[in-house]
Amino acid sequence: MMNYFNNLIKNDPSGTVFNFFLVFTIFIISLVLIAYLIDNKKSKQNLQRIFMLERAIKDLIEEFRAFELLFSDQKKAIQDYKYSLEKIDLEISRLADSSSGESKITLAIQMANQGKSISEISEATNLSTEEVEPIIKYHGKN
Repeated sequence: MMNYFNNLIKNDPSGTVFNFFLVFTIFIISLVLIAYLIDNKKSKQNLQRIFMLERAIKDLIEEFRAFELLFSDQKKAIQDYKYSLEKIDLEISRLADSSSGESKITLAIQMANQGKSISEISEATNLSTEEVEPIIKYHGKN
């Protein structure tokens, strides 16, 4: 084999170098072309995956917006229920006061007319001091 290469170089040295250079160049160009094609194929796959991820993210964003609207509506409904329950609670308190004969407010007004203090009225009627203060202001002795 070695003799073959020696004879080849001795018989036509410039042609042999040219042929080796030509084969090497074709080999390198083939490698570059194969690498380009493989890279191009992977790039297309990656772009397709990126596109699918972007679509999935957009779908998730839309779902989150739908949930946000749903929660907002539920929050409003809960606030409406809370308001209704507070009104019902106040009405129940008023009915309980009026059914016990003399209402707490009437008793508080009578005590304010007698000159009783805020703390005395609050203790006797179980009304808060914030509720007793206006009663004393308008019905108390000056």
